Amino acid sequence: MDPHKLGAELKRCGFSLSRDQIRGLQIYLELLLKWNKVINLVGPSDWKLILHDLILDSFHLSTFLSRTITDSKGLKTLDLGAGAGLPGIPLRLVWKAGSYYLVESRTKRAVFMNQALAAMDIENTHVINGRVQQLDKSILPAGLIISRAFMPGPKLLPLAKELLAIKGMLIILSKDKSEAENPAGFTLIDEMHYRVNNKDRYFLALESNI
Repeated sequence: MDPHKLGAELKRCGFSLSRDQIRGLQIYLELLLKWNKVINLVGPSDWKLILHDLILDSFHLSTFLSRTITDSKGLKTLDLGAGAGLPGIPLRLVWKAGSYYLVESRTKRAVFMNQALAAMDIENTHVINGRVQQLDKSILPAGLIISRAFMPGPKLLPLAKELLAIKGMLIILSKDKSEAENPAGFTLIDEMHYRVNNKDRYFLALESNI
């Protein structure tokens, strides 16, 4: 994979990454393509498709978090159902606030994420291979939870409520804005809309009520 082509494609999409960040993303993409031949980590098998369909979300999310999270000192973030590390691993190339935990119950995906993090030399980012309901109490409560297709809103909200600190925030990555309708126990405080491949996508920031 040519890092110059990768950097140019990112810039064409509106994101200017440093040389080290592009190199990190290159490593991630190459590992993802390699592992994808053995286990189905993601659907697309072409790096440009993966970039546009899956990874650009991470960079849009960085923009959203930077405007939404006003105090990131000591922040603990849980990325629920992290799968192949999306959006978390590319996100951590550009948004490095606090400690970040990628939670994934499937062992092979957890092994992949650990290998990717080690190869990319990303700091303060950890993989937890286990169920969300069995998280070690030492990392709770979380100040921020990120969920991308982890579970439907009606099930996600009460679970997130148990894991979050008072006034903690839940970020939902969604193709359907209605997930934030009548969020019991939460207040919708921010949202962002963008389009990828002519498809609508949303970030919804919900703050946990006292």
